[in-house]
Amino acid sequence: MANQKKSRDMQGFVVGTILVLVLALGIYGVVSQFTSQNDTTEKIYSIDYKGQPFLGKENAPVKIMEFGDFKCPVCKQFHDTIMPQLKKDYIDTGKVSFYFTNTQVIGPDSLTAGEVGEAVFKQNPQAFWKYYDAVYKNQGNENVQWATPTFLVNLIKKNVPEVDANKVEQDLQKKTYEKQTLADNDKFNATGIGGVPTIMVNGKYIENGLSYADIKAAIEKELKTK
Repeated sequence: MANQKKSRDMQGFVVGTILVLVLALGIYGVVSQFTSQNDTTEKIYSIDYKGQPFLGKENAPVKIMEFGDFKCPVCKQFHDTIMPQLKKDYIDTGKVSFYFTNTQVIGPDSLTAGEVGEAVFKQNPQAFWKYYDAVYKNQGNENVQWATPTFLVNLIKKNVPEVDANKVEQDLQKKTYEKQTLADNDKFNATGIGGVPTIMVNGKYIENGLSYADIKAAIEKELKTK
């Protein structure tokens, strides 16, 4: 009788152990599947395109947002190396609309350059892109406060004849667009991303914004879903 009891106890122990293992494996499988699904889900940031300068067709299937600082040398690199190809392949062909939101990361005169950009945009939305090009082409040392009102107003006089440079100077003196420029910076800070240029393709962050191959792959992926 004692041996039978020991046998039954042993069988109960074995069965119980098996059940615990099965249950544990089942929970692990569910958790692993859930984690795997979350890992493959791309985060989509909420991007406010309204009232921002843009190139291309407004109703293009893919929207790209650049958060950039006119004083940022890496932003200049994006402008010089990525933007021309992007414009040729996707913006001019109607597949992409390209937007810009000014941020103030480098120094106090980053705000000045942003305010001037807002003033230019309000006078002539398309002329903004001449300003965008002129600032990056004439960008100074990031450690020097070169983006002064005098420098930027003269830059407009030489490169953006469609805009009244004297009106821009008055807007700077009155700080007409300071709040609006700072508000754009808040939009960038809300993403939680620390560096510029920050490139978003339909709200999806491109880890390497200086890789045309990565940006192109993201655009093509979005185009396939449209």
